[in-house]
Amino acid sequence: MRKEDLISDILYLLMAGIVLLVGFLVIQPAMQSGLLGRETGQNIGFIIVALIIGVILNVLLMELGHILGAKIGGYKILSTNILGFNFYKEFKESDTKGQLKFRFKGFNGLTGETIIEPAKEKNNPIFFLLTPLILFLIEGLVMYFLIALAPEDSNGYFAPIQVFKYGLIVSTTIAGCMALYDYFPAKLDTLNDGYRLVSLKNKINIEAFNEQLKIQANEFKGNKEFSYKVFEEITDFTARVNLFTAQMLMKEDKFEEALKIIESCLLKTEKVTTNTKRELILNKIVCVYLTEGNEAGTKLYKELDEETKDIVKRCKTIDAIKVYALYIGLDEKSKSEVKYALNRLKKFYDHLSNGEIEREMTLAVKITKKLIDAEPSLVDDESLKDVCYNKTELDCYKELINYKLSKLKSSEEKNETK
Repeated sequence: MRKEDLISDILYLLMAGIVLLVGFLVIQPAMQSGLLGRETGQNIGFIIVALIIGVILNVLLMELGHILGAKIGGYKILSTNILGFNFYKEFKESDTKGQLKFRFKGFNGLTGETIIEPAKEKNNPIFFLLTPLILFLIEGLVMYFLIALAPEDSNGYFAPIQVFKYGLIVSTTIAGCMALYDYFPAKLDTLNDGYRLVSLKNKINIEAFNEQLKIQANEFKGNKEFSYKVFEEITDFTARVNLFTAQMLMKEDKFEEALKIIESCLLKTEKVTTNTKRELILNKIVCVYLTEGNEAGTKLYKELDEETKDIVKRCKTIDAIKVYALYIGLDEKSKSEVKYALNRLKKFYDHLSNGEIEREMTLAVKITKKLIDAEPSLVDDESLKDVCYNKTELDCYKELINYKLSKLKSSEEKNETK
């Protein structure tokens, strides 16, 4: 088990322990006293409503903290996603400010996601990361005084003041668990603010963090021309920026340059997390499959550790999908598994910005063509749609259809010649 997974599991158990303690020592006695209702249904209803309100309130508080922190730090806010409710700016070619719009959309994060853009090269992201914690602490103090001031009323049944008081206790417990998780000073199974804050003690990471935000902003706005920065000092942040540059080079068919960047990162992984190292390795395998062929790519795949192989086989990340499609198609010749892998792309597209979708789709098209080259029947028409996000009006879908037809025709002509 990876270190970050072990820490995450311990933290989840700790959070569950806190919830259970509050539940048994505080909420249950109030229920038994009839403060929250005479009937079991009323008690269950209170718990459900209190949990829903508590989660929504604290998620709003966290993203509000990110928004305020971004403003204080001098960043531009491009998108705020709260539990799938996405307020974002739409940019057109001549539009520099963007038009505010709303949609329902998936997100990358525990409860939401705020996409920001540095206004200057030296913007400090500390406020963006730290402000939600300050709001959580303020919330904790306010809740404490409100709970302390609420009168004890053991004679009343379902008294509004008691429902309010114990609702505050539930909400405060949720806030504490969220703050504990998001500000734990170590890498967890998601990229939390605590880990970012610890990492930003290194000046190179602040530069890389802003560079990563610029990249994300450019992709979000659909900018097609912007410079790529390659860092020589390798940390988790700089490795991720370098990986993006490598992926953009792969998109442009500059595989040798991309491979050089990835390998330079893999030579210095002392400060790189397991997840980032894994992404580097998986992208290296994709590069090798597309340039050096089946034998070289499969050799690298078989050198993966068992945990990474399991992630690849289950297509748990978009990089894993790309590797699995190539391996299972080129080496195993499994049509059903190729279909499974390419179908999984749609799930990940849902969480990406338009620019990110375009990048990943371009790479997926290259992989699909490689599979068609090996055997046109490996990829059925439904899978071609999956690669292109089910948007048959896109040029990439028409390109793949024509590519497959040309390969089928070429194959038939060869058979007739024989």
